[in-house]
Amino acid sequence: MVYSAMLAAVLVLAANGPSQAATTGASMGRIMMAADTSAASVTAPVANTSVQPKVFHVYATPDGESHLEVLSVAPTAGTLPLTGLRAVSYNPNKVDWHHAPQPQFAINLTGNLQVEVSDGSKRKIGPGDLVFLEDTHGKGHITRLLGPVTALFIKAADGFDIRAWAKGEKPAG
Repeated sequence: MVYSAMLAAVLVLAANGPSQAATTGASMGRIMMAADTSAASVTAPVANTSVQPKVFHVYATPDGESHLEVLSVAPTAGTLPLTGLRAVSYNPNKVDWHHAPQPQFAINLTGNLQVEVSDGSKRKIGPGDLVFLEDTHGKGHITRLLGPVTALFIKAADGFDIRAWAKGEKPAG
């Protein structure tokens, strides 16, 4: 629960950017929480059902080719089964063909990168974009860090099915 509140605070700060953070008190050492925004006061968050969140899914097929698809997350998608989190900062560079070490989510807090998969598709990934990396075998992907990047890597539980979760299907068992 504590990690969820900290992650929400970091994501709000990252989404608003440093110039907005400076005008809201974050520059004075205060963590800006969602309650610091000028939105109408409510007793619980209200979902915006007119917009479906997206997940960029990098995966490998049995022939070893890697692909990228964009999944829409249904309003009925449940809680993600996550088992670990690490934060990493990188300098700009190109990381040649490599695999995800395990099925994991990646969220850029700052900076932009480009991912390229073996079918030739390329996609720019920016702050706040949710990516599920599942190309643990085959050719892998190339990552081009277009500037300094700080990202969270969040391990998914064994057997997690991103497509079923995004559709809002209940896990088997």
